[in-house]
Amino acid sequence: MPNQDGSIGSMRTLYEAMPLVEGMRLTVLVEDSVSMDKPDLIAKHGLSFLIETCMAGSSPRILMDTGPPPDIALQNANMIDEDLRKVDAIVISHGHYDHAGGLTEILKHIGRPTPVMAHPKVFNPKFVCKPNLKFIGPEFDQSQVRTAGGIPLLARNLIKIANGVMTSGEVAREMAFEKTEEFWTVENERFVRDSIIDDQALFINLKDKGLVVITGCAHSGIINTVKHAQKMTGINDVYAIIGGLHLAKADEETIQASINELVRINPQSIYPCHCTGSKAIHHLLNSFKDRCKPIQTGDVIEL
Repeated sequence: MPNQDGSIGSMRTLYEAMPLVEGMRLTVLVEDSVSMDKPDLIAKHGLSFLIETCMAGSSPRILMDTGPPPDIALQNANMIDEDLRKVDAIVISHGHYDHAGGLTEILKHIGRPTPVMAHPKVFNPKFVCKPNLKFIGPEFDQSQVRTAGGIPLLARNLIKIANGVMTSGEVAREMAFEKTEEFWTVENERFVRDSIIDDQALFINLKDKGLVVITGCAHSGIINTVKHAQKMTGINDVYAIIGGLHLAKADEETIQASINELVRINPQSIYPCHCTGSKAIHHLLNSFKDRCKPIQTGDVIEL
């Protein structure tokens, strides 16, 4: 186990002691658009990934995010013959409805105690004000998650889910150009800006390839998230980046700065979706050519 101080050195020791993942399969259960190959599936603003990792004697199934309410991820899973009752653990990237809204229905479907990993502030109230105040959190609290069968594992530091697989923990914010949008919450009985400190990612150490970084929205910034992965694991090689990059509303300067840093990181593949935005995806395609592969509901990635 890591030292109580949660130091980077102790995190690296924990990570490097774990066997590598031999392969992985990611199925997109929910995304804003739908694959032309799966026209019967439901596209909805949100995200849900079913992740299966392969290693000697074990193939854990992890659900990262649960899509918007009420049960779109469940419906899509059923249509492609994916049994979510076999899910071993659930990771919630942050507390917005489009990523956490389907959680309680999926837990009821699983029908047994299931670890739910997230940041301690994931259930804080979430709002936007564009132009009017609007609640954008899930329509349940932690007690309802427990009633549905979830076992909340809420931690600021990283959590080992399986050999070679862990949550990011709280992501360090270091890149000046990566700024959080205007969100709001309540802290200590005051209505304040929400920096979405609950934003987390998933890291997988793939044998002979390097890190796979899977994001929900990357509200911490995609470059911050990848650099955090490298720092916490001591692994510089980034094989793939998958998920929302939160550049849909970013200006040209921010998008270009992000692209420049991604070029330096030099991942083998980038699979953008959800909140990345068409303009940013266009830039990614120009910079990475066939290494950039936008994904949609129903798509499957095998690494």
